[in-house]
Amino acid sequence: MRISMPRGDIKLVRFLINDPDGTVANIDFTEIHFTVKKNSNEKYFYFQKKLSTGGIIKLAPGDYQVKIEPGDTSAMAYGAYKFDIQFQYQNQLKETFCGDFILTDEITFNENE
Repeated sequence: MRISMPRGDIKLVRFLINDPDGTVANIDFTEIHFTVKKNSNEKYFYFQKKLSTGGIIKLAPGDYQVKIEPGDTSAMAYGAYKFDIQFQYQNQLKETFCGDFILTDEITFNENE
């Protein structure tokens, strides 16, 4: 999966969680983390969204949305990063998947709005 967005903008990222047979999972996950880092070897992350804090919302069973806010990316440099989404059910890791997170040039800055 690849997420591309202008730095400092709002981005809604919707994702479906499927069971191994391909159907949408009917599980109420106890926690979900969406984490963005420069690369997978770093301990420091640029920003993280969690289900428990409202940064990720449940739309329907197995259907979730992350809201990336302007302040999450406004201080980051343009370029390529990595992200992962980690699902937990009753304190056990359910699944993790990774992808590329690309920050593109912004054209209209806050002072131009």
